[in-house]
Amino acid sequence: MEPQTIDPLNLTIFLTIFVITYWMIIDPRINKHLAAFVGGVMAITAGWATGLFTEDELLDHLKGDLLILLIILGNLIVVDVASKSGLFYYISIKLLKRTRGEPMKLLVYMGLLSVMLSILVSNISAILITASLTIIACERLDYDPYPYIIAQMILVDVAGLFTLVSSLPNIIIGIELGIDYIEFLKIGVVVATILTIVFYILVFFMLKVPQASLSKKQREKIVDEFDEWSAVKSKKAFYASAIILFLMIVLFVLSSMIHLGIATISLIAAAAMLIFSGANYDEAIDAVDWPLLTFFMGLFIVIAGLDFSGAIFKMAEIIENISGGNIIIAICVILWASAIFSGIVDNIVIAVALAPVIETVAATTGHELILAWALILGANLGGGLSPVGSPSNLIGINILAKRTGKHIGWSEWLKKPGLMTLILLIVANVIILVIYWIF
Repeated sequence: MEPQTIDPLNLTIFLTIFVITYWMIIDPRINKHLAAFVGGVMAITAGWATGLFTEDELLDHLKGDLLILLIILGNLIVVDVASKSGLFYYISIKLLKRTRGEPMKLLVYMGLLSVMLSILVSNISAILITASLTIIACERLDYDPYPYIIAQMILVDVAGLFTLVSSLPNIIIGIELGIDYIEFLKIGVVVATILTIVFYILVFFMLKVPQASLSKKQREKIVDEFDEWSAVKSKKAFYASAIILFLMIVLFVLSSMIHLGIATISLIAAAAMLIFSGANYDEAIDAVDWPLLTFFMGLFIVIAGLDFSGAIFKMAEIIENISGGNIIIAICVILWASAIFSGIVDNIVIAVALAPVIETVAATTGHELILAWALILGANLGGGLSPVGSPSNLIGINILAKRTGKHIGWSEWLKKPGLMTLILLIVANVIILVIYWIF
């Protein structure tokens, strides 16, 4: 890595802003969206005060980050309209009926449903839909919902590995490092499929699946009572959402061949949803998570400040020194460091902070894709190491507590979900090294 002239004062200022921002994000008393926004303002102010960068230079630096925001904006609109059409509820009930109320089938099918919904929408939406439906089904079938919710919380993290747009860390890392949809899919499908199979093997040994107390006929009658059409208010909106969502996925797959960017496809799909589904434009726009977008923009500006100050270069230099130029050690360091920090801090934060570091390290090693995947694996799976490491964990735990009174604390989490996640990370580490050795 070529040496870079770095002003110690600028380095100290922007590292301090970075630390303060991330401390505020972690602090539960402070709104994390506000924390990132304030951090971004501090970075802009510091850039002006030190003369390190101008507004034009900052905007030029943030061009790639704008694509990320556009992808998220488009996807948020698509998901919101499709959800309100009843499409995802319809799919969920259809799959629930396929279980015929059998306990093991219910665990497998509803787990796979959480995977599918995570791929189509987001892990937060997936856990909200599947956990809520699973709790209701378990109450009627007289099953303990604990193993089902645990399985879904971990599987939505695994599902985030399938495609470029399956999780926010993927979008951040993919856009930052220039990974296209097909390139991501080739590795993502293989890794995520293997980890899903490994997870279900772990379930067999580590989670106690309830035994059925009702007869087969009673179970079938109970699941048949669920009405998949009950949430569908307009069949026009339902079919339009299904067709547009399908076409959006097809265009994602073809994006590199037709030279159409993921951001453009997301916005086209969002516009099509608003036009053809009959959705109310004002309601759809109001439903967009604007605080999330300001959160991203704040983080991007803070990281841009680090880049201008030379801190990103220094972080990359530290990783190179630890690995001694050995790519295998670098892969392991990046994967486990990102996983551990994702268990403590939001994995979005980790992805935004480390993606440019990986880009700098890769510039000298020439192994950008494999290092990117080390970060992707760590950021997506690491949230399962702790009960607070992922938003889907918090949602699943809260749903379980409210509906059953069963609380999952740190000790309980570390014994089963945390241990299962640790095993998945070890398997993921082996898979990514095998991919490196083969290709």
